[in-house]
Amino acid sequence: MVKFTNEETQSLPAVMRALAPEMERIGWERPLGQLSRGDMQQLIVTTINAFRAEMSKITLEDEIPF
Repeated sequence: MVKFTNEETQSLPAVMRALAPEMERIGWERPLGQLSRGDMQQLIVTTINAFRAEMSKITLEDEIPF
């Protein structure tokens, strides 16, 4: 199992919020094996973009201004 940093763990709620509309569009009841390639790629892109954005936000909040 992958061990997340505190910042990565803090970013997970934002990722879940970003994924919810995509899952709503796809259908929550659909098994992953039935997703089209485009749907799967969209889930991956949404996840990565949300994760990066939230990690950037967290990093900026943690910086010490000089």
